[in-house]
Amino acid sequence: MSRLKYLLDTHAFLWAATDEDRLSTKAARAIATTAYEQLAIVDVTLQEIGLLLHSGRITFQGSPAAVLGKLLNYVSVLPITLEIAIVAPALGLPHGDQFDRIIAATAKVHRLPLITKDASITDSGVVATLW
Repeated sequence: MSRLKYLLDTHAFLWAATDEDRLSTKAARAIATTAYEQLAIVDVTLQEIGLLLHSGRITFQGSPAAVLGKLLNYVSVLPITLEIAIVAPALGLPHGDQFDRIIAATAKVHRLPLITKDASITDSGVVATLW
């Protein structure tokens, strides 16, 4: 496997997969100029997407599997490890969102910049971020 270069937060993955203009210029450039095999998401991102779909907070033109599958086929999906599970609760984030904690902890453990717009993560300084 090629060395990973970036971890995508859930919204960054969704926006990259749907070609939405909500990505910042810097984030869009980083994603567009990085080989797909060097991009990653965390496995809980898939669970978070499922919950967002089920609650009606997000919808897609077409089936979610078809829309997200195009990008999902190319990114690495990183699993939660014991180290990540131990790091996540100790992160200095201002809230208890477990998805954010696992995603940020994964970025920290894998030493990857996290592509995220989430101010609670970017402002905390717990991991390197790009937006």
